[in-house]
Amino acid sequence: MSPLPKFSLNLNEEFPALKAAPSIEAVIHWQAHAGKKLEPEALQAELTQRLPDYPILQPQQDIQLGAMATPDGFSEFFQQRQWSGFRLQDEQNRHVAQFTLNGVAFSRLEPYEDWDRFQTEALRFWHIFLELAEPTVIQRLGVRYINRIPLDDGEQPSHYLTTIPAPPSGVELTAESFFHQDTYPIPGYSYSINWVRTIQPAGADPTDGRALIVDIDVFTQELLKLDQDTLAQGLQEMRWLKNKVFFSCITSYALKRFGATS
Repeated sequence: MSPLPKFSLNLNEEFPALKAAPSIEAVIHWQAHAGKKLEPEALQAELTQRLPDYPILQPQQDIQLGAMATPDGFSEFFQQRQWSGFRLQDEQNRHVAQFTLNGVAFSRLEPYEDWDRFQTEALRFWHIFLELAEPTVIQRLGVRYINRIPLDDGEQPSHYLTTIPAPPSGVELTAESFFHQDTYPIPGYSYSINWVRTIQPAGADPTDGRALIVDIDVFTQELLKLDQDTLAQGLQEMRWLKNKVFFSCITSYALKRFGATS
């Protein structure tokens, strides 16, 4: 098999700005194990002092389930809980951060504003993690955007997506729902893209109607140094990849509905 051609990242490419972006959650996730032992009480005190604009702070626990064989041939099931960090939230419920023993995940919830403000606030948490947890390397870095597009009764996802999963050949049916996931490694780079398109069925709440979900997760599992230039370059490239997938898959009708401006 011949090698895949090198993928070209054009960081100078400009994408439309959206006045009504459909993003319901944007996430930057650093997986980086703490290089020192963190104690819950001391860490809570530090986070409370450094992040007074995130007054909602809740401990998080990892749950391990397992089974152990006994001498009489039976199995004993057990459940273990272990403190893993804290979840922080601002009063407006616009920003949520998970500050754990294994890194930081920072989320901007709807309404989404723009990349610069989102990245700046996420880096604020990352820098605090660097100071308090002293990791030595980043094991995984990811940029993920989850978009939710409400669908009117009978409205087809093809109004919004340039391509949708096709029905079986020769069968003239229209899908009520679908779940389609693609994973793309990026030739010449350490990045991969997980791209999910699915239909969210209507929920019990009348306001929670049927919707199209477009979930784009760009990530690298290559060990990254902690220097700012490496991190800035990685985030910039992953943001471009996310934008490239998103704006390549949505229709002109969707752009107009989202209030696109060039």
